[in-house]
Formats: sequence, C-alpha cells, structure tokens
Amino acid sequence: MAKINVLDSEYEKLQKDIQALNDKWSEQCSDIIINGIEKIKDMKAPYLSQLELAIDFHQYRSFIEELLALISCNKSELKISADKAISLLNDDVLQRWFKEAIAVNDIYFKKFAEENDLPEWLPMFAAEHAVRPYLQKAAEKLKDKLKKSDHNHGCPSCGEPARFAIIDKSGKKELTCPRCLHSWEEKKISCAHCGTEGDLVIIKIEEEESAEIHACHKCKGYTKVIDVRQMFKKESPTLLDIKSIHLDYIAQEKGFGIPEVTGAH
Repeated sequence: MAKINVLDSEYEKLQKDIQALNDKWSEQCSDIIINGIEKIKDMKAPYLSQLELAIDFHQYRSFIEELLALISCNKSELKISADKAISLLNDDVLQRWFKEAIAVNDIYFKKFAEENDLPEWLPMFAAEHAVRPYLQKAAEKLKDKLKKSDHNHGCPSCGEPARFAIIDKSGKKELTCPRCLHSWEEKKISCAHCGTEGDLVIIKIEEEESAEIHACHKCKGYTKVIDVRQMFKKESPTLLDIKSIHLDYIAQEKGFGIPEVTGAH
C-alpha cells in the first residue's frame, strides 16, 4: 500500500480519537433549521456565510465539553485551561462561539483567549471542531442547491479553501472539504483555485504512488490529491487531510500556497 502517513503515533492517535468523537456527534446531532435560503443572492459566496442555523446549543456545549475532556486526558497540563474554558460557556458565549466558528474568525477567538488567559489556540480549536457536525448536516441538506452554486476556489458550502481532493473509484477528481465534507467534481487537470489548465504542474511524491500535488504557476495555489483507489482502508477526508500534511510542507517549500479569493471559475 502506498505510504501517505508521516505523523508520529501519539499525534495520530489523538486525531483518530477526535475523528471518532466527530463520527459519534454526527450520529447524535439533532436536526437543524436552516433560515434564509430564499434570501441568498451571492451565488459565489459560501452558502453558510449567508444563512442562519438554528441548533440545540445545549448539545453544542456538550460536544465542546467532550472534546476538552479528551484533550485534558491526553495533555494533563491543559486540564486547568480546559475546565476554565468550559466554565465560561454561558448562553451568550456559546452562541457567539458557534457563529464565529462557522466564519473561522480567528481574530475573535485570539482576543477571547487573551482576555480570559487561555492558550491562544484552545477556544478556536474547541469551538470549530464542535461546529463541524452541524456544518456537515447543513451541507447534506443543501446538497442539491450547492450543485448550482457558482463556486470560487473554496468550498461552496462553508468556504474552506479548496486544498484537498481525492481520485474516486470512478477515476474522477473530487474536491472534498475536510470540514463540512461537501464534495464537488473538478476537471482532473485543472487548478482548483483559478481554473487554469495550461499552467498546472503535477508534483509526484517519491515512494507514494497515491499522492500528488497539483500546483499552479499562474495563481501559485496548490491542491493535495490522494488516489483512494490504491488504499485498502477507507478513511475520512479529515484524517486523510491531516495524514498528508507533509504534502503541504512540500508545496509551500516550492513556493505555492493558498491564494486569496479572486472570483468564480
């Protein structure tokens, strides 16, 4: 089997435990109400940035608590901070965390961490992971509408940059969002960011037949591409994205990155 995992065993176990939590949350996640669909005007902007999701905030809090308990169990030195973060989760904070996590507002979360003497990464990490089951449920509900979206280089549902793709069983290139799990087909030899074909180069990875980097000399963007046909074990896009982090390093060392939004293609 092709080698695509360069994570140390401890970190990989933690990521698998987090993924297992996410899988459990996805099964438990209560129904959501999506408000504002009829008001969507900008077909190029991520749908979820234009909508309001009505959820069970008691359940959202329980997801955050479970995640922070897992982190504390793996890193005992974080228990005091994790307990403090949980103690701050009143109704107003929960609603604000949910909203800012959807928008990936790292400025808000860094300020929250600073004001409450928490590790800078902790509030964003907890809020964003706990929001994913709702993003995934919303993306599933919006599936038919998303097919008609005039997307740009990001996920048309949640706006995550298009940086990960798989070659599926039929041989098609499918851009997949590791965050909300929405996927959409893309031309096999085409830049996921600017749409160009002539300036795309494929970087092969030594001793990894299933992994490639599609890099664009026009916009300097890149996408990691994993051929899952060569894998014996099916894994979630989220874990595959994490396990292939070395491809990000290779691409960035060669001068490629995630370009700014410039419009649809």
